[in-house]
Amino acid sequence: MKEFETDYIKKLIDIMQNNELTEITLEDKNQSIVIKGNGFKPVIKNKETQEEKVVELEKEPVEEIQPAEEKKNLVPVVSNMIGLFYSKPSPNEDAFVKVGDKVKEGQVICIIETIKLINKITAEFSGKVAEICIEDGKPVEYGQVMMYIEKD
Repeated sequence: MKEFETDYIKKLIDIMQNNELTEITLEDKNQSIVIKGNGFKPVIKNKETQEEKVVELEKEPVEEIQPAEEKKNLVPVVSNMIGLFYSKPSPNEDAFVKVGDKVKEGQVICIIETIKLINKITAEFSGKVAEICIEDGKPVEYGQVMMYIEKD
């Protein structure tokens, strides 16, 4: 019997998070999988033996906010929502900002897509982009550092 693949389970969890679902169940003739709630601990059940197995998923490390002193005079730009991080307005366009770019207060620096809504993230002050911490199209968590800007 072939079990559900971990990458497939991770995609299901992303779908749940991005659409504010609380439970999802999938079945084939040999097994079923149920993913519930905020913990997202998937359980695969063998229908013949009734054996249940919790699937442990490796989480990508989330960079914690570093105090400004530890990152010199850099200020973290922190996500205020969960979603998908996009560094450019569309796949065929240039990035809003790149490392080394000067930004002005109010300038769009990235977008976060949440439940098919596009949220423009703007610079809160003028400065220079020192580091971008997330790859384009990757999930971003609430409180996760997206980039560092050196304040003018």
